[in-house]
Amino acid sequence: MGKGIETNNENGSLVPEEDFEYEKQLAEEERRKREQAEERARQREEELRRKRRAEREARDRRIAQDRLDLIKMKQGIADESETIEEVHTEHRELHGKEKLVNIWYHDKMWIILGTFLFVVVAFLVYDTVTRVQADLNVLLICDNALASEQSCELLAQRIERYTPDLNGDGQVDVTVISCPMNDQKYDQYYTNNSQKFFANLQQGRMIMVITDDNTDPDLQALMVDDLAEAIPGNRYIDERGLSLDMAFLARELKCENMPKGVHLCLRRPVNTLDDKIEKMQANYDINLEVFKALAEDLQKEADESGDKGIQNSSEAAAPESSEAEDSK
Repeated sequence: MGKGIETNNENGSLVPEEDFEYEKQLAEEERRKREQAEERARQREEELRRKRRAEREARDRRIAQDRLDLIKMKQGIADESETIEEVHTEHRELHGKEKLVNIWYHDKMWIILGTFLFVVVAFLVYDTVTRVQADLNVLLICDNALASEQSCELLAQRIERYTPDLNGDGQVDVTVISCPMNDQKYDQYYTNNSQKFFANLQQGRMIMVITDDNTDPDLQALMVDDLAEAIPGNRYIDERGLSLDMAFLARELKCENMPKGVHLCLRRPVNTLDDKIEKMQANYDINLEVFKALAEDLQKEADESGDKGIQNSSEAAAPESSEAEDSK
């Protein structure tokens, strides 16, 4: 048989006696270190308690002495030269990262609020500086196919031909603000458009307005009704403004379904919440010049093309039926 593992040491253990003694020494050394660490911790805690107790006792003595001095002063016992010495607790001066952490801990709410306000102000300043101001604005309140985004953009491009660079930024920009309205007063969409329209009415630079046959008469009454005197001889000018009843214009604006009765109007100058009547009158005079150039150019193009005006489906079908009867 093989030798096997010898187990005949005096401890009856599989670990050799030398290793056993070494492990025993390590355990004893570990225990001694742990006891020393616990003793040091106990001493530190005891020292901290003594220090706090001493500070508390010193504070109590100061309070008692201050109280005694006050009593003496009230009773006239204390000499005038005697003063109560104010003892200040020594504060440790902070530096570097520790100081920043302390500032953040005590003032983080003010820091957050200040940062938020700074960002808001910076954004408003940037938006004001970089925003492109339109040279001329047109309010569109007619509720028909002309209110589409594409038609509004094309109409703005047509009006830009006659608009000077009023704000001096080196480019001409006309904006058509679409807020179609009708008599559905309880419809949220039209309610929002109505609020948008009346808010824009308070700005004295909003002069041009596009209406149609369905426009509220009270709103139409805000428009100038004697433009024929300022622009004589133009057959497209009537008491409501400049009629856009032109087939070629409807095709240009990609609005073949545009109905008759659409008019480009001018608001009557009045005092508004934002501007006085004098400023609005100055804006009106500028818009009137653009309006005149647009009206004259549209009439000229209509005459050159022999424009018959916008025809609805029934009117378009009538000539075809008469031609068919003539052929018979």
